[in-house]
Amino acid sequence: MRNKIFACSVLILNAIAAWISWWVLAGAISGEIQRVWLYPILAFSFWGIVFTLSAIFVRNRKYAYASYVAGAAGYLLFFGISFSALGAGFAVLLFIFTEYQTKKEIDRGIKIDFFHIVSHTLKYFVTTVCLVIAISYYFSITERSAAPSPTFIETKTLEMEMDWGLKAASIFLPEDKKVLANEITNNVTVDEFLSKNFVDPKIDENMAAAKNIIPGGPTEATMQIGEATAFQIREEMLEKSKKDLAKQLGVNVVGEQPMKEVLMAYIDKTERSFFEYSGSEKFYIPVILAFGLFLTARILGTAVDIFLGLLILLIIKLLRTGGIVEVNQEKKEVAVIEYSI
Repeated sequence: MRNKIFACSVLILNAIAAWISWWVLAGAISGEIQRVWLYPILAFSFWGIVFTLSAIFVRNRKYAYASYVAGAAGYLLFFGISFSALGAGFAVLLFIFTEYQTKKEIDRGIKIDFFHIVSHTLKYFVTTVCLVIAISYYFSITERSAAPSPTFIETKTLEMEMDWGLKAASIFLPEDKKVLANEITNNVTVDEFLSKNFVDPKIDENMAAAKNIIPGGPTEATMQIGEATAFQIREEMLEKSKKDLAKQLGVNVVGEQPMKEVLMAYIDKTERSFFEYSGSEKFYIPVILAFGLFLTARILGTAVDIFLGLLILLIIKLLRTGGIVEVNQEKKEVAVIEYSI
């Protein structure tokens, strides 16, 4: 009796978790959810747990497949009935395939290795989810009437990739350049970045030269005049540096803007300029953005499913200890080849 209650509960939770995951994903793509990676990871992690348990412990495939279809209905609710609905059908087919492969792994072994089965199921689940995320994101771009423009999730993804790139570059950069990379990673503003690394050193150098020129050193009045003049020169140099940077990168530069956002705008502009020049922006950009999102999600999924696997194994151990699920021993006949030599 407890086994049936557990199986039914897992199937119901699977559908609920799917609906929650699609709702969170739709909010992340549209920009309604600010923590664009955290909430989807939490939602899909919960779904991954109940899906894995259902794929392992629910024997009746009709009930399991009905749960998958019910979960896919949530996709249609939050993403609408359009070409994006292909993602729902694709998800159902892949989940059915995942469940089939899981049962195949269980039936294949003489001894049930839950570690192997759980990791096998999660691998398929995470890949399926990442593919569906990429599909839904692709259609969210292509179904707009206007030309593709950066969305909230795209901006956050580019920001994350830039952080990874800066950290990777810091390994090989010399110390002085490594400091610049760290400042950009820490969201230093344009004014702070230019002042600290370009404007202030020149001002200090000129002030030091002026002190050496004046015999006996400057008087207090001269120093006050010099500081006022230096402040004015500093502002002029800073303004000129921002104009030069904007001209060099071809993007708008604001002093209070984080330097990282300026570089992200430059990267986005460069990519779009390339595809506009080739006349293929509307075709290639959505594909590249969706593929980039898939890779990012899959990398995150690889890290997450290790933790999920351990958590699911702990849940299975607790379920077995409580007698909710059982593993019985039975004899099986195995066909073998009778060799003559």
